[in-house]
Amino acid sequence: MLALAACGPSAAELRTAKTATYTADSMKLLKLASEAAQNEHYKIGEVDAADDSFMTVPIFYGPEGDLQSAGSEGVVHISDRSVRVSFIVKVIEIDSRQAMIAVTPKTFQVITGSPKPRELAPDDPNLPPFVRGRADALAMAIYNYARPYLAK
Repeated sequence: MLALAACGPSAAELRTAKTATYTADSMKLLKLASEAAQNEHYKIGEVDAADDSFMTVPIFYGPEGDLQSAGSEGVVHISDRSVRVSFIVKVIEIDSRQAMIAVTPKTFQVITGSPKPRELAPDDPNLPPFVRGRADALAMAIYNYARPYLAK
């Protein structure tokens, strides 16, 4: 278990990545964030250039974080408490010279017997921990891509 913990970013590194400010323009940062997301094996879905944001294509995961991919006919077999996860990546302008990048999970959980999945807010206590972990990993990847544009 210690070997796994040593591979990921420390809490301080993650905090730095999430609070970093950059001096590049928002379109450049959005492009870098998109490249980082694709490098992390996320497909880019809806892009909102006016809002300086994009959303990754939703992926289904089992309750414990195992990937539930589509079968030969494109149908995903899901189970109780499976979650559909996508990430909203947004460039937030601080002022005319600096911006931040936020990664927010957009998650829906399947509940057996319910007619539709329930949305889980990013701070919902029912949000599986692996969703936050994936959001943190994406934030760290984006930080690494945008590092040359860090504000001094």
